[in-house]
Amino acid sequence: MISKSPYSGVSLRLEIWHFLTGKIASAVMTFVILLWIVRLLPVTEYGVYVTLVAQLELAIAISGLGLPWLAARYLPDYRLHASGAKIQRLARLLLIWLAVSLALFTGLLGAGLPHYLSWTGLTAFQEAATLYLLVLYIEGIGRLVIVSLLSPLMQQRVVRSSLVLRQLMLFALLLLTSFFHDMQLVDVVRAELVASFLGTSLAVIGLWKHLASLKCVTSKPDWEEPRLAEMWRTSLNMYVAYLLTLLYSPQVFQVVVLRALGAEAAAIFGFLRSLYVQVAHYLPAALLFNLIRPKLVASFVGGGGIKELGRNANMAGKLSLFGLMPLIVFAAVGGADLISWLSGARFTDTGFLFLGFMLALIPFSQRQLMESMAVATGHAALCPRAAASGLLMPPLMMGLLNLGLGLWAPIIALALGHLLFNLVILFYLARYTGYRPDLAGFYKLITAAAVGFLGTVWLPPLSPLWLQVLVHAAMVMVAFLFIAWLIKPFAEGERDRINCLIKRPLFIW
Repeated sequence: MISKSPYSGVSLRLEIWHFLTGKIASAVMTFVILLWIVRLLPVTEYGVYVTLVAQLELAIAISGLGLPWLAARYLPDYRLHASGAKIQRLARLLLIWLAVSLALFTGLLGAGLPHYLSWTGLTAFQEAATLYLLVLYIEGIGRLVIVSLLSPLMQQRVVRSSLVLRQLMLFALLLLTSFFHDMQLVDVVRAELVASFLGTSLAVIGLWKHLASLKCVTSKPDWEEPRLAEMWRTSLNMYVAYLLTLLYSPQVFQVVVLRALGAEAAAIFGFLRSLYVQVAHYLPAALLFNLIRPKLVASFVGGGGIKELGRNANMAGKLSLFGLMPLIVFAAVGGADLISWLSGARFTDTGFLFLGFMLALIPFSQRQLMESMAVATGHAALCPRAAASGLLMPPLMMGLLNLGLGLWAPIIALALGHLLFNLVILFYLARYTGYRPDLAGFYKLITAAAVGFLGTVWLPPLSPLWLQVLVHAAMVMVAFLFIAWLIKPFAEGERDRINCLIKRPLFIW
């Protein structure tokens, strides 16, 4: 029997190390690949590529049937209390369900692909789109294994290896292809197919080895196994919520922009959306979400109750805003210069659009935490109720498009959709559980950002452009950190917990 909890502070620190090293390496390679592809492909082909990527993300989400949330809620419970055989059985069932669901969905997409390409005017790219269906299935399996199985089981070492291998192979294949001829869309898709296959294979092998290592784990005598109906109820509640959320997701808006505004507008929106997704993925709470989510569940089911759950969620939410606020200030001060530099001057005069995307991340940065609290406290049914508010967003977006707002239409709808979702969840959590957010801490973070903006908006232009971007970013960061240090958005106990986690007295805000 394993005595040390896989969700203890010691285990969490080790997993964070594996996770962060993998994420940092993967993030650097992803960012380089993103900037390279936007320069390699013609603008029209890049617009098609980002639309295909958006459709891949949509398809993976729809085919998941809410099973990632089922795994996030119950795998930590099984890992803490069940025998090795029962953990293996649940994990293998989840993998089979996910693989079959994704296969069926990919087949349906293949059958409807000619009609979709005709509707979007992309019939000239049928070869690339058909090949991308294979990328969808292989990459989908890999992502679902990482998010639904390896992460709840705290196997970030395997996750790190899989992510880094995939990005290294993609970079190498793109580099090799560029030596022989000008890059085309189909070349990028072929490179993604090979890279996804290798990364997914490594993730599945790592999962199988870990499950085999659990065969000697014994169950707790007083533990009662959850009923399958209860587990599927949680899964379906989250699935319905996610389907409703997809109506105002940037992936859906990407297709609408392509259809309504054309491939060039889709390229601009897709590039800004890619930056939005990168920032969203690397906010502290989102970056560590695959570790935080099982920790939140374990803190509640392990006896801490709503008090411990709320304390952990509030700290994670403030950490996300702590990372986001300097980016918002910099987007306001020098967003146009940043986008021009990153895109190789392909997308100019888009600074305010980038700022709009960054502002939309404020409610999004808290959304996953709100969902996790609802699921952990047994109120998963709140999520479809909150997501239903998003039904207002598609008509709002279409109305704004008709008013001539262009790319601002999807950005406004995106931000309002996340805000309404959070407000609904927060209202009912406060009513049913007594949870209270740390409003004082949130207000202090917003204040630090506002004062930081007023202190840096006067910065003079510099030459060359890359030097101006770097200097202005550094000044914004220094100003924000100084103001935050003065007003202390984190309580003393929270600072102590963070410093204890990193084993250094470095966090002073």
